[in-house]
Amino acid sequence: MGNYHYIIAGLPDLILDFENSGFDFDALFGHIEQMSSKEDKRCMEWLFFGLKEENLNNHFYRAAQKSKTKFIREYFAFDLELRNIQAAYIARKNSMDPAGYLIGSSDITEQLSSSNAPDFGLSLYSDSAPSIIKVLETENILDREQMLDNLRWDKANEICKFNYFDINVILAFILKASIVQRWNKLDRKKGASLFKQFVNEVRGTFKPDNNY
Repeated sequence: MGNYHYIIAGLPDLILDFENSGFDFDALFGHIEQMSSKEDKRCMEWLFFGLKEENLNNHFYRAAQKSKTKFIREYFAFDLELRNIQAAYIARKNSMDPAGYLIGSSDITEQLSSSNAPDFGLSLYSDSAPSIIKVLETENILDREQMLDNLRWDKANEICKFNYFDINVILAFILKASIVQRWNKLDRKKGASLFKQFVNEVRGTFKPDNNY
């Protein structure tokens, strides 16, 4: 199990430090990286690579699905679904053929390419689609972006629901920290709100009376 207990048990203290001194994602990640194995660092590299828009292509998503790490497989499967639905929704709204904007080939991409239904007929294929489409209907761009990040945040929590001391928890923590960082740059007020949620989640998970 490597240093997982030590890393994860120390997260509340790290968050307390950054709550007092100002959020610094690079410094936070540096603390985690110092205590991580080479294998775990490679998982983190996978995550960072996939968080860059220019790297998201069919080759990346196929490779992610073959990852031995649960968080990488499940999070990027969700990310692909979200991005394909978003691409199809925008294409349809602009009277364009969605097929040319989709990544990969699946039941979902087939529905997005061929269905004329308001929800693309995805209810039989995806539990996430209704929530994604509802968010995409939001007119305010900034609100819509935050709601999409909320879906990503919730997915990270869902993936790690039954994980405690492993790399999946650490990757979820890093993903959520990267979302906080993004909103600190985009909108300080919303960034502060997300950081508060981040702090409360970490403190709530690692209470003194927890016995894992």
